Amino acid sequence: MVKRIAEISLFVVMFVAAYAAMNYYVYVHVTLALFPLGDSPVGQVVFVLLALSYPLSQFFKSWRRRPLLMAGSLWLGMVAISTAVFLLCDFLSLFLPLGNQAWAIVFILALTILGACKAWRGPAVKEVHLQRKRGTPFSIAHLSDLHLGPQTSLKWLEKVIARVNSLDADIVVITGDLLDDTYERAVRFLPAFRSIRAKGIYAVSGNHEYYQDIEHFRRFCREAGIEVADGKALRIADGVNLLGLGGKITRIDSGTEALIREQLARSGPEDYNILLIHQPVGFRKTAALGIDLQLSGHTHRGQIIPLNFLIHLAYPYAYGLHALGDSHIYVSSGTGTWGPPLRIGSSSEIVKIKVS
Repeated sequence: MVKRIAEISLFVVMFVAAYAAMNYYVYVHVTLALFPLGDSPVGQVVFVLLALSYPLSQFFKSWRRRPLLMAGSLWLGMVAISTAVFLLCDFLSLFLPLGNQAWAIVFILALTILGACKAWRGPAVKEVHLQRKRGTPFSIAHLSDLHLGPQTSLKWLEKVIARVNSLDADIVVITGDLLDDTYERAVRFLPAFRSIRAKGIYAVSGNHEYYQDIEHFRRFCREAGIEVADGKALRIADGVNLLGLGGKITRIDSGTEALIREQLARSGPEDYNILLIHQPVGFRKTAALGIDLQLSGHTHRGQIIPLNFLIHLAYPYAYGLHALGDSHIYVSSGTGTWGPPLRIGSSSEIVKIKVS
């Protein structure tokens, strides 16, 4: 417990420090570009209120929270985008006379509007075709990182589920970070999931499920008709096995390897083995152990600049389809968004995987 509190405290301190530094850096550039308006008392107050909106939103509940959370989340995204743009401007100014950077503010606003529209439009459908040596063809609708919470519109989710149903997939899988709220506040999403048409719906937990309490996630899945596959080996079709690993797993260590070996011991030599694990880790090991298809999420493909580029430093398989021999991994960019409701340099997606 003490270690957990220390880890959370360290994360909060680091986040606050980085967030404060980014806001100050952006403020300096905005005031230089819009002087004297940007450096006026009114401008300072507006900037401070926007900077505080996201942290303050964490202390409010019910209807009071959503407007503040939406404003704060958008500002969080704008600060990230602004930091990247102004850093690029500072670098280019070493070689080119850029002059006043008011144009950069217009560019940032345009990117933010574009990113918000792209996120609101919802996920695109991406099709992936794989082959197995023997067996009956089947298809999977892969969702990940919906992050259902205060910012999620029920209308948006219903549109996502309608797209899933239109794919006519045999099974639907959700690779973590489904829920970003308590069960009581997420009840409104249950009817949408109950309307899914598939032979089975399976999910593993992600790291965000543990932030609220994993029991909220398990109860939600139970009521939604979703089978939680954490730590399970399930026979989902003739010659097809589904293995699940929970959201706290950040690497494939000896203990996890032993669990996978134990689960695979029940499968036949010609079976097709699918692994659901939230973070895209350990693919070389899981492929060597006999996993034919690993499905993961977590990365959001960076979601917005500059994380689109940095995410590849943390994960060798940060997005898309990759192969090692006859084994494959698909890492989803996420069906929803987390934090800033923006998509810049990445797209939300529903993945239809056809295995034939």
